[in-house]
Amino acid sequence: MYIDSKSTNAAEALQKMGGAQVILATAPSSKAMSELIDGLGPNGKLMVVGVSLDPIEVTPVQLVNRTRTIEGCASGTPVDSEDTMRFAELTGVRAMIETYPLEMAGEAYARMLSGNAQFRVVLTM
Repeated sequence: MYIDSKSTNAAEALQKMGGAQVILATAPSSKAMSELIDGLGPNGKLMVVGVSLDPIEVTPVQLVNRTRTIEGCASGTPVDSEDTMRFAELTGVRAMIETYPLEMAGEAYARMLSGNAQFRVVLTM
């Protein structure tokens, strides 16, 4: 299930589905992570792998009332990548991306920085 957090309240959408057991926060946006905490179900975990210098804002009530946790994990080792690729192959997971030819790298970069890119921006050759 894809939830567009720009057009809907993602935490509310997750709660309508019963609350998330795990949210894997890959985007380097503490604001986006903070907005998702209320989308966790009971005993839910926010797993942070995206890095930002800004603090994640959370109240003790958000954590204690539903026994939620926030955990950080450095990722990116070769073994992590191999495991991820194997999992994607076995389960049919495919990346959702926008592609741009290499000649349009400037426009692709600007789109990414604007925050208007859908998913990831990938250059093709």
